Formats: sequence, structure tokens, C-alpha cells
Amino acid sequence: MIDIFTYHTPLGWLGKLADFMFLKKYMYQFLESRNRILKSFVESGEWKNSLPNFAN
Repeated sequence: MIDIFTYHTPLGWLGKLADFMFLKKYMYQFLESRNRILKSFVESGEWKNSLPNFAN
């Protein structure tokens, strides 16, 4: 799986400063955490239990 995540910070230089100081690191950690959760969910087989049962 490959995540392509594009974002633009508003507020000109103030947004660029926020991006440099903390936003880029936060978003990277957010995507890493999301991918770990997705991987665990898929590998455990839990996703099979969350599918609707149309057999009835």
C-alpha cells in the first residue's frame, strides 16, 4: 500500500512556519499510526466479521 498525501497550509508564511515546526511531523506520525492499525486489522482477519451477512 502506498499513501499519497498532499496538503497545503493556509496563512502564507505563518502556515509555512507551522508546517515546519510541527505539522509535517504530526501528519507523518498520523499516517504511520493509521497504517499500523490497518495492517493489524487486515492481518488478524477482523475485517471478515465486519462485512454484512447477505446469506440470510
